[in-house]
Amino acid sequence: MLPSIPASNIVTVNPAVIGTGGDALDLNTVVLSDNSVYPINQYASAADVGAVYGYNSKEYQFAQCYFDGYVGSTIKPATLFIARYNQTDIGARLIGASVKSLQLNELQAIKGDLTLTIDGTVITATIDLSKAKSFSDAAVKIKEALTNDVVFDTQLQAFIISSPSAGAGSAISFASGTAAEALCLTENTGAIADNATKADSPDSVMERVSGYTLNYAVITTIGDAFTQDVLKALAKWNSKQNSRYWFVYYAQEPTALIANNTNCFASWLKENAISGTTAIYGTLEQAGLACGYAASINFSERNGRSTMEFKRQSGIAASVTALKDATALESNGYAYYGAWATANERFIFFRNTRVSGDFAWVDTYLNQVYFNAQLQLAFMNMLISYKAIPYNEEGIAIHRAAAQDPINEMLNFGGIQRGVNLSEAQKSQINYEAGFDAARQIETAGYCLLINKASAQVRGQRESLPLKLWYADGGSVHTVNLASIAVQ
Repeated sequence: MLPSIPASNIVTVNPAVIGTGGDALDLNTVVLSDNSVYPINQYASAADVGAVYGYNSKEYQFAQCYFDGYVGSTIKPATLFIARYNQTDIGARLIGASVKSLQLNELQAIKGDLTLTIDGTVITATIDLSKAKSFSDAAVKIKEALTNDVVFDTQLQAFIISSPSAGAGSAISFASGTAAEALCLTENTGAIADNATKADSPDSVMERVSGYTLNYAVITTIGDAFTQDVLKALAKWNSKQNSRYWFVYYAQEPTALIANNTNCFASWLKENAISGTTAIYGTLEQAGLACGYAASINFSERNGRSTMEFKRQSGIAASVTALKDATALESNGYAYYGAWATANERFIFFRNTRVSGDFAWVDTYLNQVYFNAQLQLAFMNMLISYKAIPYNEEGIAIHRAAAQDPINEMLNFGGIQRGVNLSEAQKSQINYEAGFDAARQIETAGYCLLINKASAQVRGQRESLPLKLWYADGGSVHTVNLASIAVQ
């Protein structure tokens, strides 16, 4: 081609793309454990949990039930988070990545420098493992060189360097140097600098979790550290999170089996107006199923709405087999995993799957967690996608369009139901707040999105348009009562 001026001098095409709207919230579970190796870590399977905690651990036992979901689910849980809950102050630790692929002769070939900072002091040592007889022996030699505690964890297949102090003054850095690289003690090789050293409270442990991920909706516990006082503190913390998380409490309290007993955990929830917690009379496995149920809800499935009631998993035994116990548990507000029988068939599943607070039922509560997260995501994408959004009819239309995709998703899923008859009290309250017959629209369309124009003061402060969304949850049938009448 002959010499020419680039056409971009006249016509410039700037590529762009309209995104799909970001990633939805997954209803993953965070397990708080007093036995957690790491301050917090993510696992994709029960096998991954077993590899870290051992195959006889409670964490593995829970993970097996969690990742199996419930019978009939179209998706299974994909992620589990386990976070440590410190009962007391502990020492900082540098946890190396796994060196299980390293052979002994390769270990013996490691020779070089290793530098790290422990409790504010820089420590540099020359490491020579040529005479190491085993990985544990190598840890002893590294300990002698650093004059700090070093062990080889056979479960993790990793070296761990520990601070001699505990609590707020205890701190450790990643290591550097040729020996540190070979021993997988650097940040780049996958080591973890564990500086979560202070005794935990609900606020501190959940702050650590949220600093790692927000892609979870369920919280539960494993371990002896979780006394009734600690569990109540966690439930109180959860109750103040604007219905964002579901706390799963489980135990086999003898007091729960006494009808209308005010001296049990579920009654304490009611007395103290705690919201967002489900008290399960049951075992670790049943708690794993409950959490796995949440992570198995397929919000993209048509009519995929799933009540926790009647959910089951093969291999999990019932905790309740007597009507007297079931009646007592229901009077106190407990969910339970029971066994029922017809003339020639036995059924085992969850029953009375309530959540404390106004939402009443677990499925309604979890649906709103997801729906509200989707609405938040939709409006965030709206704000970053438009150059500016005016305070007029066009701006109102933009807001309405942003909310429509999450609304349509919930209509498809069954989290919003059309044709639900509202009570006269509900109609009166809704219409009073809306200023028009919004109740009729909710009954026919399943929802009503009200967007009013902003005042001059609101506009001047660049604040939100007045927005309000009502939707009909619709509920789910949990009991059948049939009058069977023979006519002669």
